[in-house]
Amino acid sequence: KTRGNVSPAANSSLGIRLAIRILIHPLYNTLVMLTILTNCVFMTFKNVSEVNEYVFTAIYTLEVLIKCIARGFILEKYTFLRDPWNWLDFIVIILAYVTFFINLANIAVLRIFRVLITIVVVPGLKTIVGALIQSLISLRDVLILSSFILSIFALTGLQLYMGVLRQKCVPTYEYFLNNSNLYNIGFNMTYKVYLKEIDNETYWHKENDIFLLCGNESGSTKCPPGYVCWKDRGENPDFGYTSFDNYGWAMLACFRLMTQDYWENLYQL
Repeated sequence: KTRGNVSPAANSSLGIRLAIRILIHPLYNTLVMLTILTNCVFMTFKNVSEVNEYVFTAIYTLEVLIKCIARGFILEKYTFLRDPWNWLDFIVIILAYVTFFINLANIAVLRIFRVLITIVVVPGLKTIVGALIQSLISLRDVLILSSFILSIFALTGLQLYMGVLRQKCVPTYEYFLNNSNLYNIGFNMTYKVYLKEIDNETYWHKENDIFLLCGNESGSTKCPPGYVCWKDRGENPDFGYTSFDNYGWAMLACFRLMTQDYWENLYQL
């Protein structure tokens, strides 16, 4: 059947030709780029209406639909999803709709990935990112060797320093009793009660408002008189992120030392 003397195939062909004409128009990439930049400006605002998000998502969806109509979706060669660069567009659209249906505060962070569409739109950025990816592929043997060496140092640190960064200076039993007026405790406190009391970090020794890390080996930092070094006290330094207590944290610590990222603090612990 035909509709208005135009067959469905002709209608389809007209739609495809229109989509192709829009896609190759010189202003198309400019409009997409302006949309992305405007979206970035809105993302810097503290309170933004959800209507703006709907509008930008609709524009990005329309852009993907134009590409899919002009090139096809996935079945044939040179279609939309056969180009790896278009995967970025597709993922951004999926993440945009996820933020609408999943009402979580942290999910909104996914909207930041919309900025990555500029890589697809700007030819120069695409060339640079492509060159970086090819460089990483060429450096895979170097990366494997570096990871292997880093793993050796991480395993060495794991054996030498596991639990060491949780060692703190706690008052001895005798010091506790002799200074019962300072600690607001009874002078006849039993040793069993003492063991429970020193779990309270307010009793541990500090220097410059930081818990002093100590050790019982030669060369380690020693506790002041009246204190003794005990293990498994509190959390690790840097809010628990710096330690050699397992392989993952040991790898991260070694990576910090290798990249010299605030390495002097870790080196001096």
